[in-house]
Formats: sequence, structure tokens, C-alpha cells
Amino acid sequence: MFATAVVATTAVSCSDYLTDDPADKFTNENFWQSEDNVKTFSWLNYDTFYGYGNGTTIGLSFFYYHGSDYKVDDNLSAFTFYQMPVTAATTNVYSWNEYYTLIRRCNLMLEKIPTVSMSAEKKNHYIGVAKFFRAYTYYRLVQKMGDVPYTDRYLVQGDPAVYAPAMPRAEIMDKVIADLEEAANLMLPSDDKNATVNKYTAYAALSNACIYEGTYRKYHLGQDGSAYLNKAKVASLAVMNNPVYKLNADWKSLYNSVELLGNSEVILAKRYLTNVLMHSLQNYTNTSTIQYGLTKWAADSYVTTNGLPIQQVGNAQYTGDDNVTKTFANRDPRFGKTVNPANYGYKGKPFGTTALVSMSGYVFELYNNPATTGPDVTTGGRNYTDAPVFTLSEVYLNYAEACAELGTATNNDLDISINKVRARAGIAALTTDGNNASAGSVVINDPRRTSALEQISGVVSPLIWEVRRERQIEFMSWTTLRQADIYRWKKGDYLDTSKNPDVNLGARIGTPIGSQTVVDGNGYVKIYPSSARNFEAKHYLMNIPTNDIDLYKAQGVTLKQNPGW
Repeated sequence: MFATAVVATTAVSCSDYLTDDPADKFTNENFWQSEDNVKTFSWLNYDTFYGYGNGTTIGLSFFYYHGSDYKVDDNLSAFTFYQMPVTAATTNVYSWNEYYTLIRRCNLMLEKIPTVSMSAEKKNHYIGVAKFFRAYTYYRLVQKMGDVPYTDRYLVQGDPAVYAPAMPRAEIMDKVIADLEEAANLMLPSDDKNATVNKYTAYAALSNACIYEGTYRKYHLGQDGSAYLNKAKVASLAVMNNPVYKLNADWKSLYNSVELLGNSEVILAKRYLTNVLMHSLQNYTNTSTIQYGLTKWAADSYVTTNGLPIQQVGNAQYTGDDNVTKTFANRDPRFGKTVNPANYGYKGKPFGTTALVSMSGYVFELYNNPATTGPDVTTGGRNYTDAPVFTLSEVYLNYAEACAELGTATNNDLDISINKVRARAGIAALTTDGNNASAGSVVINDPRRTSALEQISGVVSPLIWEVRRERQIEFMSWTTLRQADIYRWKKGDYLDTSKNPDVNLGARIGTPIGSQTVVDGNGYVKIYPSSARNFEAKHYLMNIPTNDIDLYKAQGVTLKQNPGW
């Protein structure tokens, strides 16, 4: 596990316990001399953010289909961990070792920073940086694996604590929240605009962690999560009350901008620079490669501009989905910005100059930027649009959800949070009596909220339902965020094609051109004509890598496997 991690410096890697390095190289003893060295050491921590990927990859945070009810590809039967595996893996794709390497780096920073000659203010800031990254890393480990080993000390090789048994997830999350609270108190308000973490990045992460833990304890454990939900509100307000942060006028610009540095909505961005760090996401969505496709389940979640669900009886704005024009008429404008609103593209009927095709008929174009053309778009590893990591819009929706879950939501709460997001999108504001939700004085009554699918794990209030819908629509491209939401709400059944057939369907194309695409009896694309995806309770957590279980066992320590694996 993290026993084999080494210390990275500005230009070289060195070990503080294996060999004596030459005098002209940094060692763990002579490196910690200046603020610049500390700052440079901290830069490697940012590799932990997936963004749009690195080089020829398209990243895990955005547009990745695995574990999502948004978009899917044509390889359902080839399950990896991201999907719904049957047996435990020896290793895992989320790189357990990389997480613990980062944690070890943070613990080393916390040990060494007090010895560095720099101002007390900067010492506090970088202590906060280390606590932020340590907390954020443990948070993601707990989300994926539950109980995991925990250490808050820098461990050298041979220290028995390297093979400490797993700590209960609840205890780790309390430590995560304490670290983030302390980081927010220690860090400076601004450092390199939104290119590096600062006080408000810590508040945003704290908001995320607390909304996650509060709802996880409620829906998975049947516990009172109100203490965490109240912390989520406080952390969210710390960001919301900072006048530096404002929503962009254009929602799409969050996902297709060449430059997000200094963007008023983006609390932290992953920056890409030509010939320095690039990705392949635009390349993937602008070539003839068969794209992952938006599902009918996701498409049907977009309301009409009056704020009403398309399934609500009497919603005259909804004109049906007999053709592409009707499907997008009067709908939430984010629908037509996410996928092409004028044409469907499927096997047998491509469209556009590069013959665009998706598995569901809905073709993504959210990441397209007219200013980026030619080889920089169509060549893998040459894309350089920036990716958001923490945004004001997510903080707004965390606040609204916390209020709704606590049962304390007022119209003012909605106006200072979710209604700002809806106004930017161009749909009607929500009002509430604390439980129900209305738009334009019409009480919202979405029949999907009380469907058999929802009753499997529990029906939520109309207001909670609409806040969840807003998260779904606002972050339609943000796959890892959606998966985390589904899992904390205990709604994994959304991913199951037998319990939720609409997650296996795409656009309504009628009779397809050619024989490569199959449709159901109503003309909707069947994404997996002969396959199924099952969701089991064990899939809420990854398996602990069996290689690591064996490694611990060799040291006389039992590392328990997660339930069901």
C-alpha cells in the first residue's frame, strides 16, 4: 500500500531511508528550506483532480459512462469496476496506492512546514493546503471503499503503523470534516486566483463532504444526519456570501472555455496549456468514434421552461417527442446545450462533417468551442480547454439540498441558492411551503417521484425531488458527481436496466435507417438490445483490492473485505 511511496521534489524523486543522495540533489533533510520549495512540492498534489484527463485520456470526472444513469456506451457486457462487476478485483482502477501516496505526501508536509523559514501566515496557509488534500483524499477513499486504513503521521518504511487495520468510515469522515474546517481557517482567501486551492476551496469541499455524509447517514444508516447538513449550510454560506463569486451568464462556458483562470463561478479549475498539459475530450466528441449516449431516463428529466416536468398532466408546454423538433421545444435550454438539438446521430444515420454518432441518438456537444478548431480539436492529446473542479453552482445546490433535507427550506433559502441557478438556465423559479414545490404558482406533481422504481428505496418529498432534479440537470456532464449523488441517496437501482428500463433507451427515432440500430416498440433506441446491467447492494462500495488484503495478511493484520465481495 502506501509503504512503498517515495518523496517527490521539484525535479527528482528521492528516498529518505534507502540511500544517501549526492550532495547536489535534494534530500528530505535539505529540501525544506524555503517557501518556494514548499509551494513547488504542493503542486504535485493537483494531479489528483481528474478534470478532462491527461494526454490521450478523457478523464473520469466528466463524460465517463461507467456507474452513471446519464450516458452509456455499447460495451455493457464488458464490465469493469466502473460498472457492476461480479467478483472482487486484485487491484482497482481508482488506484488505492496513488491515494495513499498523496496522503503520505501531505503528512510529510505537515511534519516539515513548521521547520521552514517563512512567515507565520504562509506557514498556516500551506499547513491548510496539506490538510485540504489529505481530507479530500480520505473523503474520496471513503466514498469508494468505506472503512479504510487511516494515518495522520508521516510513516517511514518499516513502521508497523503502515499496516494499521481499517478505521470505520464514520470516524474517518469526522476527521475529514475536522481537517477541512481547520484548512478553511488556516488558508489564505486567494492564492493564484482559482488555479490553486484557497480558503474558499476548503469551504466548497467542506460543503460537499457534509452534504454527502448527512444524506449518507440518513439514507443508508437510518441515522440523524442533521448535524452534517447544518455544517453543509454554514460552509456553503461562507462561499455564497463572498462577493468575489458570481454565476456566469453562460452555463455552457463552464465546460468549453479555453481559459477558466479568474472565472467568477469557478472556485478551482484544472488548467490545460498547449504543449504542456492537454486532453482528448473534444477530440472524442468531434470525431466519428461512436460516442457514449444520453439516456432517455436523463433526457426525460429536463423540465419545460415553465418549470414543470414533462410527465405532469396538463403541462401544455410539452409537445411530445415524436421528432427532434418536438423533443427540444420549450425545454430547459441546458438540454439543447448539452446535446445537439437539431439532429439525432446513430448507427446508420450519422450527421455533421465528421459523421457524429452516439449509442443513444443524442450526440454530445457541450464541450465544443468554436474558437478551438482543426488539429487541436480532432487530434487526440491536443485539446486544451480548462475543466472546473469546484464551482459556485454546486455550492448553491448543496445549500438548497441541505435546507430541503432538514425540512427548514424557505422561499428565501431557494432564492439565494437554487433559483439563481434556474434563472441563469432560463426556467421558472421554485417556491415551497417547506415540503411541496411549485413553479409559476402551479404545484409540481411529477409521477416519477412516486413510481415503483422510487418506492424500492423510499419516496422523497416533492421539494427534495426537485432539488435533486436540478443537480442532475445542472451537472449533466459531471459523471463522478452524479454517481456520488446516486450512491449517497441509495438510488443505485437507477443504474439497473431491469428496474429502470429507461436507462437502456435513448432518443425516439421511430424507424431507424439501416439495420445497425435497434428500437423498441415505441421507436426509442435500444442501447443494449440483448444485454442487461444489474445493480446489487455490494456495488455501493468497491471491493478492497485482494492483493492488499494478502499484503496485510502477510504482516499479521486482517484487512476486511467489503460486504458482498
